[in-house]
Amino acid sequence: MIRFDARTVGGAFSAMGSAGSGIFATAVATSPEGDSMRGEARLRSAAELPADYRIHRTVDLGRDRKFSFAVQGIFAVVAGVAIAAVPLLDLPLTSSWSSVVTVAVTLLACLVYLAVHEVTHGVVLQLLTRVRPTYAVRFPFVTTGNHAYLTRRDTVLVASAPSILWGLALLAAVFTLPTDYRLTAYVLTALNFAGSAGDYVEVFLIARQPPTALVRDDGDKVRIFVPQSS
Repeated sequence: MIRFDARTVGGAFSAMGSAGSGIFATAVATSPEGDSMRGEARLRSAAELPADYRIHRTVDLGRDRKFSFAVQGIFAVVAGVAIAAVPLLDLPLTSSWSSVVTVAVTLLACLVYLAVHEVTHGVVLQLLTRVRPTYAVRFPFVTTGNHAYLTRRDTVLVASAPSILWGLALLAAVFTLPTDYRLTAYVLTALNFAGSAGDYVEVFLIARQPPTALVRDDGDKVRIFVPQSS
């Protein structure tokens, strides 16, 4: 979410801002949308589901055809863009290493990255919920699960953390590492963004849920809960 910090200039603008804020606050306080906004502001991720919440939706990103197609489509598009960008970025396709060494190092780096990606999900999860995450390999996916109930904001933070954090780090590596390592770094960068396709789809899914929704992602399915009155 992008927030704009409006700063008043001069006494007249200050008065106008105060009046506008008062009108907005009154509108929020007397509208259903205002109740929803205040409810979302008070909502926190928790280890236990509040008593007045019920299941709203269950999604299996791996088996649901629509979401599975979206994940595969995003992966293919990002991978295609990464391949097409190689000549534009003038990346070195050769090094002092032999082809065998280059392939072996790159494959090993990809395996390590897959583990690091999921650990990043897990670390952010545990920081937000104080609940220890679980990890599993479900070919061709590696998953991170948690039995806590997350707000929409926290779910988005957890889902997007590896793509953003490691994306920035790997992009920097592509342009700063010695020549022999740059192709491997670029492959990892492409894997980071393409391999996060499932995370992007989950962010899209969660953004469409009610503001007071709580989300439980156990690594197999995403379960969405809402208050009984919703």
